[in-house]
This record gives sequence, C-alpha cells and structure tokens, in this order.
Amino acid sequence: MNPISCLIIRIMITVFKWKNFHCTMPIGFWLIFLGPFQQSLLWSNIQSVHASRVIEMNDRLVEVYPNDKRSFLIKFYAPWCHHCQDLEPVWAQVAQQLHNLDANIVVGRVDCTKYLTAASHFTIRGFPTILYINSQKQIEFKGERTRDDIIDFALRVHGPPIRYLSSCDQLNDLVQDGRRVIFINFGPEADGNFTRLAAKFQPHDWFFRSLMLCQDFQPGIYALKSKNVYAKFDYQTNGDLAAWIRRHRFPHFTRFTSTNLHMALSSHKLLAISIVEEHRSNGKLIGQKNVAFKNIMESIANEYSNKEDHFLFGYSSDLITMNSLAIRTIHPIPNLLILNSTTLKYYLLSDNFEEIGDTYQTIRENILKFLDQIINESETLIYYGGDSYIHRIIRLFFDTLTTILTMYQGNPVLTLLLLGLPSSFLAIIVYMTCCSDFLDARDDDLTDQDEQDDQHEKRD
Repeated sequence: MNPISCLIIRIMITVFKWKNFHCTMPIGFWLIFLGPFQQSLLWSNIQSVHASRVIEMNDRLVEVYPNDKRSFLIKFYAPWCHHCQDLEPVWAQVAQQLHNLDANIVVGRVDCTKYLTAASHFTIRGFPTILYINSQKQIEFKGERTRDDIIDFALRVHGPPIRYLSSCDQLNDLVQDGRRVIFINFGPEADGNFTRLAAKFQPHDWFFRSLMLCQDFQPGIYALKSKNVYAKFDYQTNGDLAAWIRRHRFPHFTRFTSTNLHMALSSHKLLAISIVEEHRSNGKLIGQKNVAFKNIMESIANEYSNKEDHFLFGYSSDLITMNSLAIRTIHPIPNLLILNSTTLKYYLLSDNFEEIGDTYQTIRENILKFLDQIINESETLIYYGGDSYIHRIIRLFFDTLTTILTMYQGNPVLTLLLLGLPSSFLAIIVYMTCCSDFLDARDDDLTDQDEQDDQHEKRD
C-alpha cells in the first residue's frame, strides 16, 4: 500500500465529510503504467492456490460467473499490497470454513496487476477489495477483515434477505453468544417496511421472520442482542424504521474500528468508547489495567442495555483513529471517550477527573458518575471537538502530520525520498517558471543596452 495514497484519502475525507476511510491504492495508476509490463493475460486454467481452498482466478471469471449456479467470494489484490499480504492467512481460513459450511460458495482471488479485464469489469478501485458475486448479486464487503466477520457476511448475503425460523430453539442459538444482532418480525402479518429494508440492509444485518410467538414476544419487530437484551420497534414512538435499525444494529458492547465507525456514527447515539492498548501480534490487551478497564465498561454496558437508549458502548485499540477523532494524542490509556455522533464533540474521562482511580470500585464509580453528568448535560463538564469546517481543517493538518510521522518512524529514508524528491521537483518547476521571465527580461535589457552602445560608437 502506498502511504501517499493513504494521505490523499485522509485529506479528501476529512475536508468533505467524516466517514470511514479505507486506505487503499487506486488501481488506475497500475492499469496505466504497469499494464504493458504484465505477463500474458490469456491463462486458460483456473488454478488452486497451493495448500488451501482458495482458487486463483483470472479474466475468465467475467465469462463464468453470470452462467454459474454457484456464488463466488473473491479477493481482488495486488502482490505489492501490504494489507493484501496480511489478509492471506485469514483468507485461507475463510475458504476452508466456508467449504465446510456451504460448498456452493467458491472462495477465490484475482491478481489485478495481471488480470486487468476482471479488475476493470468489477470496477476495482483499491486493494484489497472483497466481493460477493453471483448471477444476480454483486456486493462489496466493507467490514472488519477478520475470519468470523467475512464468513458472517458471506453466509448472510448468500441467502434471501429474510430467513424464517423453523422453531424457537433456533432463536436461542442465533443470539446465545451476544456478538450478533438480529432483527426479527414476529407474528403472522408481515411488515412491508421490514421486508423492504431487509433487502437494503442485508450486507450489514440479519433479518428473520417467525410466524410463532417465541418466549414472551408479542407481534411486532424486535432487535435481539442477546437472550435477555432486546428492543421493540414502535411506529408511534420510534417513527422511522430505517433509523431505528441503524440505532440498534450493534451489540450492547462492540469493537470500534476505522471500518465500522461510520456506521456507529449513523446511530445518532453517544458513543462510549473504552480506549485500550493491544499487542499487534496476538490482539491481547497489554497489562492488567487495560483488561480491568475493558471489563468494567462491559459490565456497565450490560446494566445500561435495558435502560434509556443513550449510549452505544464499546472499546477500541485503534489509537490512530481515536486520536484523529479527538484531534490530539489521547493520554493516559486506558481512557474513556464519549463522542456525540451528530456533532463530533467529545468528553474525555481524564479531562474531567483528576484521577480515574486505582481500584476496580473507584474506576467504576467515576465512570458511572461521568455518564450521569453527560446524560444530565452538566455545565461543569469539559468537552472538545466538533464537525465545523474549521475543525475539519484542523483535523486535516493533524492527520497529515500524524501520517508523516508514522511513515518516518517506520522508514525514515523512504519517507525522505517520497517527500523530498517531489518537493525538489516542485521547487525546480517554480523556480524555472517564476525566474525564467525575470532572467529573459534582464537579458533583453542587456541586449538593448549593448545596441545603444554600438550606435554611440558608430556616431563617434
């Protein structure tokens, strides 16, 4: 992945609207400049990647998929892409598990630097891009690139927008782990809006219908987050079903990343984000303090689940994204950031309490007090941030500086070359453009003076 591309993407998104940004390398550059140097594109065979269920595909995919009864989950990649390389072991696991779950989903990959026809046909604009493809659908995966999330996406879009429960026991199996939210319409009468929105939101959410009234549920639409945590939709109270679905599509305690943050912002809730540190290698929390802080927040989230729906609780170890939201380096960590998803104003626990606390009970009490003050809109609270054009410009400069520093820490020599060479060429162009006219004018003046001197000499 080219870091300059990441920087450009950050600039465009920060200035125009805060959205989830997906740092990829535009394919146009490679289609134009590297296309002539690729090997032959006329491979006639589709090859299996060594020691995995992943199928290496080529341009023939464009001809095959419209007439094939199977569906395809394809990763479009480039060999030089760092994110693509990181995804390789996960992709192999996805292929193996999907083969066991549903053999009608073929998992493959396409090298876009070789097979330009396929890349152009599916309008691939960055790497890696994951598409679910069959004769009727083409859906891009935009979630977190983990094995479970990719498999969940593939199984969800592979079937109809709405599934029917065969028994109430099936309902318990769907929500037992608490990491998946399902929207379900109970009762014999189907809701037209529910059916329409199920097709629209299928890439992101699960939708079910049950002609039976399981447990204590009444006819209507519910968001089930676990066995004991749910919300019922009411047209008089909630109004817009689409907005209600956006508000309830996350579990009661979720993981916030750069890929799902834009969906969390569309919930129009207060995001209660526990900021913790993790090991990059294994994803485990660093130190007991981070573990305890996350556990405290999860227990508080469970308590708030059936209360008034003010907060969307979760945690994040994506410090770059969190610092970008705050337009500052957040310290200390662990910490708690409460973000207004509409205005992007935020409250930081460490700004409003001199000491977060040392014991489990003290930290918990301070957090509960902090949340109550926010709900009651206490005037003593300190807040920062916003989404005005001034804040976007400041965020732009902060993100630019952060990106450059991150690049420099990773590879100082390459960073100096990437920034130094273009700057040098720009300086030369500016110099030649601005100074050439001045030099030409000076030469003309000297020429005129010489001609005048020659004329005086002839007269003499």
